Amino acid sequence: MPLHSGMVDGLGSQIVQRRQLYAGPMSKLRLLMICRMAKPEEVLIVEDENGNIVRETMKDNDVLVQYK
Repeated sequence: MPLHSGMVDGLGSQIVQRRQLYAGPMSKLRLLMICRMAKPEEVLIVEDENGNIVRETMKDNDVLVQYK
């Protein structure tokens, strides 16, 4: 069955209406998910006195405070 311009326009308007309908709730959901996301661990990669590369983890530093 060939597509007519009216069918395409009707489908396009349905998509626009659906986007408008879900825009508010999806934005709120996005913010909620970000707020409840696991906080990142602060890791510093350094070279020790023997020349080995080691990971140093830092707990509750200033960078993590911004996520609270």
